Amino acid sequence: MRSMHPSRHPHYPITVQTCEDHNQNSRRRPLVPYDDEPPTLFRVDDPFCLRKAIVPMFHADDTDILTGMGTAFALDPWGNFLSADHVTDFLRRGVTEQSGEIAIPDGAHALALLGMGVIFGEVGIPPEALVQMTGTRTPMIPVDDPMNFTGRTTTRPYDITFLSSATTPSERLLQNLPIRRYPTSPRVGDLVVAVGYPKIELARGPAPSLPTSITEGMFAAYGVVSNLHPRGRDRANPTPVFEVEANWPSGMSGGPVFNAAGEVIGLVSRSIAPADEDALGTAWATWLAASVPPTEPAAISWPESIDAGDLYFRNAWAAVRLDPWRLEGFPTTEQEATALARNLGHDFRPRLVSQRLGTEIYSVCS
Repeated sequence: MRSMHPSRHPHYPITVQTCEDHNQNSRRRPLVPYDDEPPTLFRVDDPFCLRKAIVPMFHADDTDILTGMGTAFALDPWGNFLSADHVTDFLRRGVTEQSGEIAIPDGAHALALLGMGVIFGEVGIPPEALVQMTGTRTPMIPVDDPMNFTGRTTTRPYDITFLSSATTPSERLLQNLPIRRYPTSPRVGDLVVAVGYPKIELARGPAPSLPTSITEGMFAAYGVVSNLHPRGRDRANPTPVFEVEANWPSGMSGGPVFNAAGEVIGLVSRSIAPADEDALGTAWATWLAASVPPTEPAAISWPESIDAGDLYFRNAWAAVRLDPWRLEGFPTTEQEATALARNLGHDFRPRLVSQRLGTEIYSVCS
């Protein structure tokens, strides 16, 4: 039995904001199609907000030719991103130890194109808008393999990967999304919407100074949750997912999936197109709370920057003096904050600090 069409769902449409826009009380705008596009897949005209949080991912070969791989989204302002593992699994090829964090091997180039606003025709991409990933972490789970006679544990990756860049992106090119990293869980019948880049085309010639031809293509697609698979679909697909009646075409993989409250609860994993183009297909979203549970030991955990207590805050280190209150710097590591506090003296200490994104409001973490 098929669910109701997304446009007739009582929670349609869904309003999505970045953390920065939410905290600055910017005007809220629901995700709705323009003209005659159906809500099951439509272009998103939002160059200065969502496009700074949701980014297309590319593979660069040795001649700087870029090939679109899928979608990712920013986890924090300091160069951490989240995507689907199958979008960037080529980064692990040739690496024998695949659990934990690995440095991306030489010759494997994954880049995110940060939000530059509106693009017309051919433009030269500023270097700061292309962020190269230098590290990746993917949760791996032991699985039963009847064909494994080696005695070694067989593992498979969850379809989720944490990516990190070597440099902190420019704050004017990057915003963040509210991440629901723990339940409430999705329920059958819930309305969700995915956002990604199924139609972006980008290619650059060998000379870095050549302009880059870009065809812009951020799209959103509504769907209704039809099933829950907290332990994966089967032995070959162990990723915890929720099943959705939706049309999520190739290229949206790794893009965020929002609940009716506008919170990210999953990311686009797999999909099967419908036999009838007027019908809805079947899609699966990696279930964030089930894939990286916050209360259980795991080989892969959320970055320290993700605030467990508030979706709109992020954590980082700073040099702090409590009396009188003063905060200096906002580096990403305790070592940097320790060095800064030592240089400042006068009762400064390195402390983990939480910032309400888009504001100058901070709190010292306990």
